Formats: sequence, C-alpha cells, structure tokens
Amino acid sequence: MSLVAKVIVTIVGCLVLFVVGAIGIGALLWSRHGHDLLEAGGRQYEQGLAFGRQSDEAGCLDAALTRYKGNRGMTGSLAAGVFVGACWQSSRPTPGFCDGVPKPLDLLRAARWQTEQAKKAGIDEHFGGQIFAHLRNHCASKPQ
Repeated sequence: MSLVAKVIVTIVGCLVLFVVGAIGIGALLWSRHGHDLLEAGGRQYEQGLAFGRQSDEAGCLDAALTRYKGNRGMTGSLAAGVFVGACWQSSRPTPGFCDGVPKPLDLLRAARWQTEQAKKAGIDEHFGGQIFAHLRNHCASKPQ
C-alpha cells in the first residue's frame, strides 16, 4: 500500500473513531440527564405560556432577556428560547413589534442585526443573540 493510501486510511479511521466516540458520549449523557432536560424545558414552556397570557410580544422579549441575563451561556439561551417561543404563542400583539426585523433568509443583514440587538440588550452575541434569532423566526411566521 502506498504512503498516500496509508495516510487516507488512517485519517478515515480516526474520523470514524471520533464520530463513534461522540455518539457514545452523547448517548451516555442523554441517558443520565435527558429526563431532567425535558422536564426543565417543559417548565420553561409552561412558564412562557402563563407569562404570555398576561403580556404582549415586547413584554415576552424583555422577560426572556432578563431570564437570560440571570442564566447566561448555552443552557440559559436554550431556556430563554423555549420560554419566549411559548410566551409569544399566548401573548397579545405589540404594534410595530416586527418593524425592521430582517427576514431569516436575509443572512448577512440578519446576522448583523442580531449582533447589534444583542449588544444593545447588553448580552453576549453568541448564545444570547440566539434570542433575536427566535424573534426573526417569530416575525417571519406572523401573517403579513
């Protein structure tokens, strides 16, 4: 076997081991913590629906940002996203709420807008900015 073939076989073998290992670790973590994650997500969803019944769209966004500021990072972003999505389902419309929000498929403008909104809100752009991705999707799903 040539040197190039040996290198390719080695690289492919390493990639396969990596993928199998990642799947194994993911399965192990899910088996240990999956129920807790689903339960926590359900609580966020119920809290979002309840809050939305008493609020409007802008109030839902403000509450999600406040929640994220109290629990930053990936888990805080996921929790705030579930909360705000449920909240918007049951909230009153806010006039002009979606004005200026770029469409999700306008990728460059949307990314720039999302970063700007995260900075204005005083949250990190990476995980916290995902709340504004939820906002883009929410606005895109509303009838025009």
